[in-house]
Amino acid sequence: MMKQQRLFTGIYIAGTAASIAMAMTIFVILYIKLGPLYPEEQRNRLLIFSEIIERNENGSGRIDYPKLKCIEQLKQESKLLKKVGVREEGLYSTLEHICEISSDNSTTTIFELPAYVDCGYWQLFNFRFVQGRPFTKEEEHSPVAVITASLAKKLFATTKVVGRHIYIDTDSYSIVGVVEDQRTCLTNTPSAGNIFVSIHHARYFDEDKFYNIDANEIISGGHTCMYALAETAEQSDSIKKEVEEIYKRILQQNGATKNKIEINIYEYWQKAMDVKHDSNLFTAILEYIYLLLAFLLIPALNLCGLISTRMNSRLAEIGVRKAYGATNRQIITQVLYENMLFTAIGAIIGFILTYIIVYKNCDWIVTLLDEEISNDTIARGITLEMLFNPTVIASVLLLALLLNIASALVPTLLALKRNIIESLYHKR
Repeated sequence: MMKQQRLFTGIYIAGTAASIAMAMTIFVILYIKLGPLYPEEQRNRLLIFSEIIERNENGSGRIDYPKLKCIEQLKQESKLLKKVGVREEGLYSTLEHICEISSDNSTTTIFELPAYVDCGYWQLFNFRFVQGRPFTKEEEHSPVAVITASLAKKLFATTKVVGRHIYIDTDSYSIVGVVEDQRTCLTNTPSAGNIFVSIHHARYFDEDKFYNIDANEIISGGHTCMYALAETAEQSDSIKKEVEEIYKRILQQNGATKNKIEINIYEYWQKAMDVKHDSNLFTAILEYIYLLLAFLLIPALNLCGLISTRMNSRLAEIGVRKAYGATNRQIITQVLYENMLFTAIGAIIGFILTYIIVYKNCDWIVTLLDEEISNDTIARGITLEMLFNPTVIASVLLLALLLNIASALVPTLLALKRNIIESLYHKR
């Protein structure tokens, strides 16, 4: 039958392959943003506190960031916070934060943006240590560092580098641990980075700064961010409310400001999708849903028209089968099996096409539908874990199969409404 209907077969398989490839691309982009990728395997429970808005009487405001002293007091007073970590980065003036890192026995030199973190940071993300360990609370004021395996190989040609030294801005740091490289692909995620040192060594970190700092220092300074891990996803709202109440009280107790304070605490997906802290997930991914429906529904409607035309040419065949005792169920099963075979072939071609598109063009494919992501924020290529994720593949296949079954079922049911005599005499 496929040889007899080559045009129909080719259009059906090509349409299915194209729709699956486009839908798969959307799913891969969403999975990169929101999926449990190493070491951020608990994204569904991760909360991000990185923004304080101070508004004056006129309603205008300025953005500030949580201070380490406030966070320490917050952890002591909170009843819900169990795992809390802090990270500081050069958000506005990255050139001033770029550090020259070189090995102590070679001329290898690279430029890197260190991640300044506290000891609690290591409890939030499931970093796998190739060698060594994370630095401890007692070592936060010591010049120690944790680096990725790729950086260790680049500098020392081996991952067995614990005890050796690297130099950041001419300061020597002892390596205490080596971790596997992240699978997150992007540099704007909480776990991104090739070198991690204590936040107490950050260039703009000052333990005496509490809340009110000069506006110029805000522009040129770093960005302190607190991360918290909820015990369950349902606990996130309770933690948000508690942190907001306690932090405002801490500011008032210390007389930091008399203006109105807004505390914005985001769930991970809210930050990743660049939406407001009170947004819901359905609204955030609505744009993706529309695209997904367009990629799957429009081809399915076209296939429905093709199958309807094909069923008209097969009315005589259906009439003969009915005359020899075939039931409607048997005829429907035959047509569905045929279309499932076409769908399976189209799916295989579609997945191959997806991997070619995504894997070979990862430098721009991840930037689709997100103005916040640029080529500069793509650290590593898309990994096989992202492409061969069973959940992603099963979701796309299920959607494609359901739509293709629907596109075949409707014309078949309409054809079966014809009586046997009308079917037998069709185009005799």
